[in-house]
Amino acid sequence: METAFINRKLLQFHMSDLSFRIDSDNLAIRLEQLRTRMAAYPTLIISQVLLQPLFVWLFWEQASHTQLLFWLACSYALHTAEVVNLMLRRDKLGTVQECHDWHVHFTFFALASGALWGAAAILFFPPDLFYQGLLICIMLGLVAGAVTMNPVHPPASFTYLFGIMLPLIARVLAEGDTTHFILALMLVLFMIVVLMAGRVLTRTFMLSLQQRFENLELLQQLTAKEAETQQARKELEIANFELLAHESNLAKMVEERTVELLQRTTENEQIKDTTILALSSLAETRDNETGNHIRRTQHYVRTLANQLRYHPRFRDYLTNDNIEMLFKIAPLHDIGKVGIPDRILHKPGKLTEEEFEIMKTHTLLGGNAISGAGQMSNMRNSPFLIAARQIAIGHHEKWDGSGYPFALSEEHIPIPARLMALADVYDALSSRRVYKSAMQHDDVMDIIVDGKGKHFDPDVVDAFLASIEVFREISNKYRDDDFLPLSEEWRRRAGVPEQRIA
Repeated sequence: METAFINRKLLQFHMSDLSFRIDSDNLAIRLEQLRTRMAAYPTLIISQVLLQPLFVWLFWEQASHTQLLFWLACSYALHTAEVVNLMLRRDKLGTVQECHDWHVHFTFFALASGALWGAAAILFFPPDLFYQGLLICIMLGLVAGAVTMNPVHPPASFTYLFGIMLPLIARVLAEGDTTHFILALMLVLFMIVVLMAGRVLTRTFMLSLQQRFENLELLQQLTAKEAETQQARKELEIANFELLAHESNLAKMVEERTVELLQRTTENEQIKDTTILALSSLAETRDNETGNHIRRTQHYVRTLANQLRYHPRFRDYLTNDNIEMLFKIAPLHDIGKVGIPDRILHKPGKLTEEEFEIMKTHTLLGGNAISGAGQMSNMRNSPFLIAARQIAIGHHEKWDGSGYPFALSEEHIPIPARLMALADVYDALSSRRVYKSAMQHDDVMDIIVDGKGKHFDPDVVDAFLASIEVFREISNKYRDDDFLPLSEEWRRRAGVPEQRIA
């Protein structure tokens, strides 16, 4: 298939991506790289625009005012050309030639921007040792930031690096003393380390891109299988209609077709269940959680649903079929984590605000993936997919409206999401993780009770308290015996919080 061919190409690029060759064979890969680079481009320009006047201000008393202002004017002229080109040609990215044009554009402007900073290192190198250190720190920060933020287009990263570092090293050497000679050697070492780090980051991005294409291939296979099942069902209906014209063999033919229909229905259910397990397993391979997390949360959700099935607020929804459906789709609640970068998903310590905002998008990623599958298979109104999407998107919503992604409150939160919210929190607190130990059962109960009317639907909390022994049995039955917590010393050194709900 085309996706498998792309994956083979990705493996070949790990050692040859610096040349950034573009042709019809690797066009899909280059498009992804350049689109990612283009998405980050405005941020890179804005950071430069804000940093350059700050640099001029810092060195205002250390260099010629005329030279500083001329350097700033040249920098802003370069950024203006970048912005104009971006506005005029941002939609022209699809063909081999257009990709090549953007590659040349990114490389040229990266080199020009780096060369301007390199020129600043030569022109404004101060006699004062403190300001020398300040200038060098600024240059190193620019290099490290550029390589870290732009692993998708190595030519731009490395030309920017060389444009800054080579003039800076030459200027330091020009001082001609032992101290500056040693400092120049350290700068050369830093440049080598950054080059190696850039290669690692590029490879990591390519592997992430490979995973994305593999996910797309899996989705295409599942969609094709669903289409085959639908086609088989249509053919069976036509055959059943034709049976009416053959009265003499009606009973026998109806019996045969009924058996075939049951087989097809069973296959359809098996395909659906296999699809859920496949997607859930895919999420497991990306996350630090175990397969037992899926089993436990399945049973917790079913336990809550059975406890609430006769409650006036829930009985219309919690039928036998819907309870069984919720049990099957519960594993899909965190499927969106497949789209979260490894550096955030596998981070052992506390997430920054920016990282947590990215982590929160796993709810929308999961919901959109399920919704997209429904649209492609013409089953967008399927109760099964609707409930699955509600769980994926809404399991971090809170009763008081302080949750995410939409800050829904009270009855606006779908019932499946309300049940999943409590089940997920209970399991996160009562189970071991690589960054924490399991909490005591009574402490978990206190936290959930404290969240009644705030985090959780009050009636769902009451159902939990009525089923607390069942929860304890499920937790013990599917516990992670081989999942050891980290030591207190490791947690202290890494800054890992005592508890973190994924």
